[in-house]
Amino acid sequence: MLIVLVVIILAVSAVGLYIAVTWILALRRPDALEQLGVRGTYPRNSLPSSKIEAYCELKERLQRQYAKDNDSDTLWMANLPAQAKDMLKYRLMQRAIGDMAALQKIDCDARGYWRLFSKGIVPRKFWNSVMDAERDLSQELESVKAEAAGIEPTQDPQSIISDAMQFVLHYRDKLPQNPEGGTTADAIADLMQHLPPPGHPGHPLPPGHPGNPGMGPPFGEMPGQQAVQEIGGSTDTYSWRQDADELEVSVVVPNNANKKEVKVTIQSRLLRVEHSGAVLVEGQLAGVCCPEGSTWTLSKGRVVVSLEKADPRQWPTLLADKK
Repeated sequence: MLIVLVVIILAVSAVGLYIAVTWILALRRPDALEQLGVRGTYPRNSLPSSKIEAYCELKERLQRQYAKDNDSDTLWMANLPAQAKDMLKYRLMQRAIGDMAALQKIDCDARGYWRLFSKGIVPRKFWNSVMDAERDLSQELESVKAEAAGIEPTQDPQSIISDAMQFVLHYRDKLPQNPEGGTTADAIADLMQHLPPPGHPGHPLPPGHPGNPGMGPPFGEMPGQQAVQEIGGSTDTYSWRQDADELEVSVVVPNNANKKEVKVTIQSRLLRVEHSGAVLVEGQLAGVCCPEGSTWTLSKGRVVVSLEKADPRQWPTLLADKK
């Protein structure tokens, strides 16, 4: 009887092992992801093409009108009449908002696919295509900053990226996502409905902030109005955003960085991120986090830190001002 029982157990184990091995090998076939409804590569249609084209068409039209013989520099943009410059700023802000909506989608997808890739479920070809989409978007954001610098040479071109991010974070609950990858043109069009046109009366916000698309310096609030609170932001080395439960900090590192070179320190009121001994982010947090519930991951070109909030209150900034 004992021998029979042992034979049965061995037979069941062999069948289970066969099924497991067959499943793993099936997933590693080149067409396995397609059979499961997943494309072989990540879609490269994330950029807001219509907004990029609208900006470029307006820029070309204005150049023909105001600087027909100038094709070697961008100084002509800074010298445009006020109304023409405001419209160009508005189109560039639309383009930047579309970029940041795409960035939110790609960032979310990249974290999920990295976990699958690290476990051998997603092939390298697919993961490389995710990185290619991120690279396309990074180049597009650099182009936006270059255009902003041409329009307003005396202002920080990074501000348009920060303002576009704040806009998307403020209205992201109204932004449906395309399950096939990227953000649909219709979704971006719906998002743009919340962006008042240039010259819209009664703006409580400084140009460049979520309610006002210009890139000028702040002029303060109007009586009886209240500015939208900052719920995210960015610098040259990192960007951050938050919801009621956590803050996500994305820190730029070299594309070939590995985990051995990265050190992240998370305390209830302190965050420190280092790469190869160089401190990239360090400071006292503007709120309190729970270190035991906080994590960090390394993706290609960035360290993503998730800070669990000790309470759901909104943080005004990521790091407290140094005194």
